[in-house]
Amino acid sequence: MNVKHIVAASLIGMLVIPGVGRAQTLQAPGALRQSIQREAVRLASTSAAPAQPQPQPQRGSWAARHPIALGAILGMVTGGVIAQTSDHRVTDSDGRPIFLAGAVPGLVIGSSIGVVVACARD
Repeated sequence: MNVKHIVAASLIGMLVIPGVGRAQTLQAPGALRQSIQREAVRLASTSAAPAQPQPQPQRGSWAARHPIALGAILGMVTGGVIAQTSDHRVTDSDGRPIFLAGAVPGLVIGSSIGVVVACARD
């Protein structure tokens, strides 16, 4: 599971279970003001130190992040090209493009391979 799944499940849980997202006890306004002042003092004392920039996380390539979409695109194009070149016509007798006759099965096969790759990687 990645972080998006965990965040989505948490949000759904808070919406489904009543009272989870709301505060169970309310503090008096004076106590809240004191808490805010303490936090402001703490933040002011820690921000005096020079902040070091956080390194950017390394992101993989688009193909590594979207294996199903890549498989679908490659399968569709490959299937369409094979159908087009093997038949030597642009349309069939009903007027439909020959490219689609190979693109649709290629789309299904390519995206299925992408699902296998995605499941094997996780």
